Amino acid sequence: MAIIRINDLKVRTLIGAYSWERINKQELVINITIQYDASKASRSDKLNDALNYESVAAKAIKTAERSRHTLLEKLVGQLMEGVMSDRRVQAAHVRVDKPHALPHARCVSFELSAER
Repeated sequence: MAIIRINDLKVRTLIGAYSWERINKQELVINITIQYDASKASRSDKLNDALNYESVAAKAIKTAERSRHTLLEKLVGQLMEGVMSDRRVQAAHVRVDKPHALPHARCVSFELSAER
């Protein structure tokens, strides 16, 4: 089983329960870990045989930037659905950090894991 990690993918979006959060975009940091069988790609050296992490990142950015959710839980759930929509993914872990959510903390995070 192979592991792909997309670390510290930064996006700006509207998210939150407070009125100011509904009009001011905030930075979120997305981390995605994917497990899949890369044996075919490791033999062939062909992109078509690999899980394309660029397309995974692009889908995550698009999903997050279009978000208008109140909760991180909802956004992370949508991100996870996008990752798991590729049938080659055996397991995934998605974490979203919301910097500046609390005044004395680096960030607040929410994360989900899924497997087939």
